[in-house]
Amino acid sequence: MDDTTRRDRVPVAGRVFAIVLLVTLIWFGWNKVEHWPFTGWRLYSNVKGNTAGSFFPFRIDADGALHRVDFTEMPDAYSRAPYLLEKFERYSDAQREAVCDAIAEGERGEGRDVEAIHVYWERYRVRIIEGERVKDRIEREFRWSCAEAPGYDGPPDAVVEG
Repeated sequence: MDDTTRRDRVPVAGRVFAIVLLVTLIWFGWNKVEHWPFTGWRLYSNVKGNTAGSFFPFRIDADGALHRVDFTEMPDAYSRAPYLLEKFERYSDAQREAVCDAIAEGERGEGRDVEAIHVYWERYRVRIIEGERVKDRIEREFRWSCAEAPGYDGPPDAVVEG
């Protein structure tokens, strides 16, 4: 082996460390051992509690009916929009209005009629049934009306469709 090849090789200590680390990670994962710093193997795979709550936007059409905004039916640029709603109540009025305006613009861009956007707080009971996550709505509470079209008279007592 020439001198150049010898200098280009990873030192023995580095190779031993990498092998020990990989074997340790595999062993902890295989045996489901959750000790620091090897924690979080199941961080997002288990239900954290039996209830969950979030803000959900609904559009109001010209007939006053509420329709849940389905971000999967909107352009890809809206795919992260639900994360903006996680801290919706902490935003200033101007920030909330900007989020609602963007949602309304996306809905209108898809050809849907939007008189306003209503934001509701919904809480669900979460259960695992036969390995599937099942949500039962416990409550829905109106919080904000925004992105209102000119002439919109305010939140009606509408029936939710979808």
